[in-house]
Amino acid sequence: MSPPAEPETPPAEPETTPAVSEAPPARYRHDDGTMLDAACVVFAAEGFSRANMDVIAARAGTTKPTLYARFGPKEKLFAAAVRREHELLNARVTVAYAGGTDEPFHERLHRWTAAYFDFVKERPDGFKLTFEGERHAAAAAVIERATNERIDRIAELVADVSGRPAGPGPRIVAAMIVGMLRWCVREAVAHPGVDLDDAAALCESMVYRAVRGLDLALMDAVGA
Repeated sequence: MSPPAEPETPPAEPETTPAVSEAPPARYRHDDGTMLDAACVVFAAEGFSRANMDVIAARAGTTKPTLYARFGPKEKLFAAAVRREHELLNARVTVAYAGGTDEPFHERLHRWTAAYFDFVKERPDGFKLTFEGERHAAAAAVIERATNERIDRIAELVADVSGRPAGPGPRIVAAMIVGMLRWCVREAVAHPGVDLDDAAALCESMVYRAVRGLDLALMDAVGA
């Protein structure tokens, strides 16, 4: 007689792994950089007045309420986008200004000019936005602060190259250089047929000759 069959062991219950929350779909991942990138493109293309918050939100893969929650109304989003572009530009040129202090002046100037024009080539919408911002109070204040930072830094370099102490004279010369770079780039960007490298070389040549031909007695007399 066969022994009684042992009862079948019920199959083991599959181990349950605690649920891991999946990353939200890409369109729900909100970060300030992505939203500011989208704002920069739309504001540069449409101008402040015609730019639409719904379009900016869609381009950023987010929603209009999220834009408002992060930045406030369109005016504040615009100012934030302008501020970010100036911060990026200032960071780029500051690195260029800081390096190679033992280099001849013409080599240092070449590096500074190249840094400025390279930034414009990489971020044409951002550069365009900095001019659009001058017509709006909140953004204009941002532009003035950022421009003054660049002028202050170049004024130190003008004083160093000329062997003169810091003061109103070197700062006025620095303001001339900043304005020359800014408007040279603007004109070049406004004419698609102009090669930015050629414009950079022309601007560099003019700044070099202007600084080398500077009347130091006149610079010293300013503010004396």
